[in-house]
Amino acid sequence: MSAQHGKVLRVGVILGGKIVEERVLAPRQTVTIGSGAKNTIVLAQPGMPDSATLLSWSGDQYHLHFKEGAEGNVQSPQGQADFGALVAQGLAKKQGTVFVVPVRDDQRGKVAIGEMNLLWQFVTQPPEAPRTTLPKEARGNHFQSMDRLFVTVLVVSIFLHAGTYVALANTPLPPAVTLEEIPDRYAKILIPEKLPAPPEKPKEDAGAKKKEEVVEKRSDDKKPAESAEQQAAKKAARAAAVTKAVQSKGILKVLGALGPGTGSGAVADVFGAGGGMTDVASALSGAGGVAVATDPGAGGGRKGGGQGGAASIGDLATSGGGAVGYGAKSEVKVTGSVAAEEAEVDSAEIDQQKLSAFIKARFGLIKACYENALKRNPNLKGKITIRFTILETGGLSDLNIAVNSVGSADVANCIVATMRSWRTQFKPSGPVTVEFPFVFSPVQ
Repeated sequence: MSAQHGKVLRVGVILGGKIVEERVLAPRQTVTIGSGAKNTIVLAQPGMPDSATLLSWSGDQYHLHFKEGAEGNVQSPQGQADFGALVAQGLAKKQGTVFVVPVRDDQRGKVAIGEMNLLWQFVTQPPEAPRTTLPKEARGNHFQSMDRLFVTVLVVSIFLHAGTYVALANTPLPPAVTLEEIPDRYAKILIPEKLPAPPEKPKEDAGAKKKEEVVEKRSDDKKPAESAEQQAAKKAARAAAVTKAVQSKGILKVLGALGPGTGSGAVADVFGAGGGMTDVASALSGAGGVAVATDPGAGGGRKGGGQGGAASIGDLATSGGGAVGYGAKSEVKVTGSVAAEEAEVDSAEIDQQKLSAFIKARFGLIKACYENALKRNPNLKGKITIRFTILETGGLSDLNIAVNSVGSADVANCIVATMRSWRTQFKPSGPVTVEFPFVFSPVQ
């Protein structure tokens, strides 16, 4: 059938002289029959195959398919021919297990399938039914069908959002903070600035102190002087008390009472030049277990000859001493150097040179950790390797100490705490493990 004829295929199924199914199919559509649900015509009959082609479209024409021995015919204005005649006349050609014969749009036919007959023919395509439309008054419009409260809320919301957007668009943005500036802010928090030293107390004026002593001495001089009789009575009473005390004790106990800085008391009264006791022998005559050298029973006279002299404290002073000066306290500045060896990165997504440049730009923070410990131990040096993971966001996680030959856990822990706040410019597709070695040495 030519495509320009505008006819469509109509297929009907007759069972017991009644039409049980009728279909009008679109042009150029292959018609299949069988027991399967996907066929064009479903025939739930015993012995029916799952699917078989009845009519196919190819070469701008329909072709009828039937098996050898099938019953049926094809009718045209010239006459009628059954399937056997079509095969005998060579009009039906065999293709595999079926025969195929072309049909025109002025032909029709019948195919017998058991007790059913399947009829097919070409009919003029019926016109499409016009779409039913309501009158304009009944259709109304979209605004009339909308809820007024909803429309009011929608309009107010649009104006509020638009006003907020305009206000934000006209608001100047704060200056952008680069990644290189962020670690410096953390450095000020982790390493506080050194507080200024408290001011020194002013030295006391020696002249003022001397003046105070003179004033005190003058105040002592103002005390009323005792009379000669009072001084003699006090002196005699004190001498009697000392004599009684010495006579009741041994000489060693008397001498043992003399200690550093002793300038008054019983011993001073006995031996001092200005004491009230002039007769030492009479004072010591009552001391048990001691004999005076002038006593005849002491072995025949005094031992030794000559007379000793008295020496003052000033005569015993030594010479050669000098003034001792105390310098101002100053803090010893300790410096150290930090170097980096080649890092180990387990992914090609991270550029080793860019990673080294990123970390070297922050060597000031790492150096501060080392120099703080170097003040306590100037001999610290060695290598510390930090193992960490670069996340997809650029941040660092899983920081731990892989190697520490410096000998100070404080330095390594300070480096880990400092690096924990870093955020790199890398954005890998997955976590990347890195080992970065730092080499420390003091600067002489």
